[in-house]
Amino acid sequence: MQRSAGMMGAVGLAAGLSIGLSIGFSYMTTGADDPAAPEQLTASTGPSGTIDIGLVLPATGDVSWHGYDNGLAAQLALEDFNRYLDKIDAGWEFNLVVEDSQSDPVVALEKIQSLNSKGIKLVLGTETSAELRNVRNYAESNGMLLISPSSSSSALSIDDRIFRLVPDDTQQGRVTASLLESRGITAAIPVYRGDVWGDGLYKTTKGSFESRGGTLDEGIRYSPESAVFSTEAHLLNERLGEYLQERPASEVAIVMMGFEEAVHFFNAASPYDGLSSVLWTGTDALTNNGLLVEDPIATAFMEEVGFVSAQFAASQNDRYEHVKKELTSQIGSSPNSFAYSSYDSLWLLGMSILQVQSADPELISVALPTVARHHSGSLGPIILNDAGDLAASDYELYTVRGGEWVAYGMYKADTEKINSGTL
Repeated sequence: MQRSAGMMGAVGLAAGLSIGLSIGFSYMTTGADDPAAPEQLTASTGPSGTIDIGLVLPATGDVSWHGYDNGLAAQLALEDFNRYLDKIDAGWEFNLVVEDSQSDPVVALEKIQSLNSKGIKLVLGTETSAELRNVRNYAESNGMLLISPSSSSSALSIDDRIFRLVPDDTQQGRVTASLLESRGITAAIPVYRGDVWGDGLYKTTKGSFESRGGTLDEGIRYSPESAVFSTEAHLLNERLGEYLQERPASEVAIVMMGFEEAVHFFNAASPYDGLSSVLWTGTDALTNNGLLVEDPIATAFMEEVGFVSAQFAASQNDRYEHVKKELTSQIGSSPNSFAYSSYDSLWLLGMSILQVQSADPELISVALPTVARHHSGSLGPIILNDAGDLAASDYELYTVRGGEWVAYGMYKADTEKINSGTL
C-alpha cells in the first residue's frame, strides 16, 4: 500500500463543549446545517496571535506506520480547530511544530528538550510508552503538558501532567485473555518487547489469563533494537514443542506483543511447521497495521495461523466519520484507532485553553479532565480516569484475509466477553 505524503485539507467540523462553568464564554446555537457544529460562538479576551504546540511522533522507526496516520489526524484537527477559532473570533490560532522521535526514547527526549528550549510547553505525544517514560521527568520538571495518543503501559498510569487518550494495558491484558479463552486456549507463549510496554503487557496478560484458569509461559523476551529473530524463532519453536507433547495444537497459542518488527519475526517463524500449526494473537500496535500486510511472507503466515489482534474502539459518530473519511482518502485504508486519539487530543487542548483563557500548562492540566468529560470527539465520549488516561473501552478485533485486515469481532468491556467472531 502506497501512502501519499501530503496533508489534506479538512471539511469544517467542530466538536461540542457544554460545560456549566462560567469562564467568560457566550453560548448560542449556530443555525448551521452541520449537526456536529459547536454551540459556542464567542469567547472573551484571552490568548492572542499564534500558539505553537509540539507534535512529537515516530515518522520513522518501529511504529512509523501509526505515526503517519497520527500526523495526518493532528493536521486535520489543526485545520478544523483553527477554522472554529476563526468562526468564534477567538483572536488566536494553533501552529504545529512537528518533530520525529524516530520511535527512539533517547531521540524523543532530545525532541522534547528542543521544544522546551523554544518555549513550547504544550505537546501532543510522545507515542510509545518507552518514549513517554524517558521524557516524563524532564517534561514534569520543566512545566510541560503532554497528551499521548497511544502510550498504554500501566506503569505510566500516574497522576501527573501527562494525559493519554487510550486505555492502559490492564484492559488490553483482559482483552487478550478473553480472546484466548474464547478460542479454547489453555496455554499461551508470549513473544514480547523487553521495554516498559512489553514487560507491563506481559504482566497484565498473565494475571488476567491465569485468573481464568489458563497458563501463560514466561515466553520469549527480545530486545527492542532487534531486527533479526532467527534465534528467537528457534527458541520459540522448541518451547512450543514442549507444550504440544502435552496438549493438542488447538489449545495452544502464541501472543505477539510487538511493534512493526513483528514483520521480521513472522518471516523468521514461517519455515517452522510447528509455529504454523497454532493460533497467533497480537496487540494494539499491530492491529490494522498496513506494513504487516505489505510483506508477502508475513501476510501468508498471519493468514495461516489465523492471526487476531485488538485495538481499542472509537465510537462511530459524525466526528468519527469525518476523520475516517478524510484520512482514508489520503491513506487508502481506514486509519488506526490512535489517529482518532490524535485528532481529539488537539481539540481537548484547544477547548481547555478556551476554558481557562490561557495557554498556561498548569491551568490547562486542571481544566482538561472536566473539559474532556463534556466533550464528545471522534472517539465518542471522552472520560478520563484519575491517572488522566482514557477510561474503560470496548476493543475491535481484526484478522487478515486475502491480504487485507478484516473485522473479526468485538470485546465488550462491560461483559469482558468477545462478541461474534468468524474464525
